[in-house]
Amino acid sequence: MRPEPSVREYITAVRAGDAARVRTLLDEESRARVTDDEVRQLLTDNRAELEAQARDFDQAPANNVQARARVTLDSGEVVALVLEGERWVIDSGVLDALSLRTPLDAVRALRQSLQRRSWAGLERVLARLPRAQIEADFDSVVEDTADELDLVVDAQGSNRAVVRTTSGRRIELVREGRDWRVLSIGPEPR
Repeated sequence: MRPEPSVREYITAVRAGDAARVRTLLDEESRARVTDDEVRQLLTDNRAELEAQARDFDQAPANNVQARARVTLDSGEVVALVLEGERWVIDSGVLDALSLRTPLDAVRALRQSLQRRSWAGLERVLARLPRAQIEADFDSVVEDTADELDLVVDAQGSNRAVVRTTSGRRIELVREGRDWRVLSIGPEPR
């Protein structure tokens, strides 16, 4: 079943100001939120915008429609599917095959990467500039800490320490149990 006839019916109903027909073309959740009178008011208040939307549809190529679906897993992750011919195929959400085709796809990819604590996922979703800045920061820390003889360790009791690099970087550490953990990395205060 192709979606174009439903969209054509919607556009025809919008142009005719047929609020009842427009409402029947909405999904169940949307129909429950608005009455015919509220749809009629929306059609009146947004006439120019809806007419522009109808013109855009009239000018869109017939094969410009892409059917998409989302399935929410018990874990809360969302698997996106896309209709290719007669078959639904996985578009994103599994095997880190994250789609970035829409702004919401990118936010979902960001959320999933953060949930999974996946640096590879974050690298993929971050734009070039922030990714380059983070990578430059990482590279700088790697370079600053390459020669242990250049590092100055200042123990501050048995559970805190500061390591200073020759470039002026300050790495604060704290002991958690038996292990030392990095608390912060930054420039040496002036």
